[in-house]
Amino acid sequence: MNTCHIHSGDLGLSGSLSERLAAARPLRRTAPQGFALAFATAADGAQIRYGLAPALRPEARGTVLFVPGRTEFIEKAFEDMHLFHSLGYAVAGMDLRGQGLSHRECTDREKHYVTSFDKHIGDMDVVIDALVAAGAPGPFLLAAHSAGSHASLRYMHDHGTRIDRAITVSPMVRIFSGGLPVFMMRGLAGLMCRMGNENGYVPGHEAFKEGRWGWRAKLTHDDERFLDEDHFIQTVDRDLAVGGATWRWLLEAVKSTDVLNSPGYPEAIMNPVLMLQAGEDQIVDNKAMSAFAARMPNCRLVRIEGAMHEMYKETDRVRAELWAAIVDFLDLGGEFPS
Repeated sequence: MNTCHIHSGDLGLSGSLSERLAAARPLRRTAPQGFALAFATAADGAQIRYGLAPALRPEARGTVLFVPGRTEFIEKAFEDMHLFHSLGYAVAGMDLRGQGLSHRECTDREKHYVTSFDKHIGDMDVVIDALVAAGAPGPFLLAAHSAGSHASLRYMHDHGTRIDRAITVSPMVRIFSGGLPVFMMRGLAGLMCRMGNENGYVPGHEAFKEGRWGWRAKLTHDDERFLDEDHFIQTVDRDLAVGGATWRWLLEAVKSTDVLNSPGYPEAIMNPVLMLQAGEDQIVDNKAMSAFAARMPNCRLVRIEGAMHEMYKETDRVRAELWAAIVDFLDLGGEFPS
């Protein structure tokens, strides 16, 4: 790897699940031990940022690759990277194209813009290639959120043999529209793009600013974890920030969710998938998510009541339920003393 190293802290996680969760919380702004960043080159030459921390054990369980949601970046996953690291996995993360420090297709970095969600699938493939070349051990497990969960589901449809299984938190099966039919959302976004406003913000979105506002007020109940994103933008690189969604991003997102929900598509995803649904989600459509999960041959849907969209950054109570489901899904119960 051509690397840019991040200072790593002492892991020091052991004991029961509750003890490990408590120990990981203060480490959430610190990279896992041995974590290093690099860039992979996509098919079109775009630079896609990723990071990897080798497993702490000689006999690794595999590699967990974190795939972030819209506006998110690698550093936001550190808390859960520490937990998987303590369980014997190598841990990795990537920035989706259009966000973090990966390539942005719009000259205005504040605007969230992508010309096709298909590119996310190719970008995931080159990142996995780079991780394998860097010595990341198999099998590969995806730990994804929202738009990253969407990309992960599509990746498993096309490249399922490269992935063992996936944890999809709040997957963007459909975008929450507050009752607006999908065909109207698709039509309006398409019209705005044809009128030459594809770079314009959708209503309620604007350039990045810190604090709880707009969609950012709908992410988590945990005020401290909510501030993690702003912390990394302030202390690591201001260029990590991305603002609201553009009409082109919305159009491509709707088109990609159309593909995801098309006849036979979920039925063809054979990998074991844990799908975690937030009871208070106002970012993605839970009804569509439940219907999609029911069509998959090997999906376990777990709903966590009282949770908002960004469950990896939710309260300790929500995270305890989240991780109990993960432990059960991965059959890790024997790792934790009673």
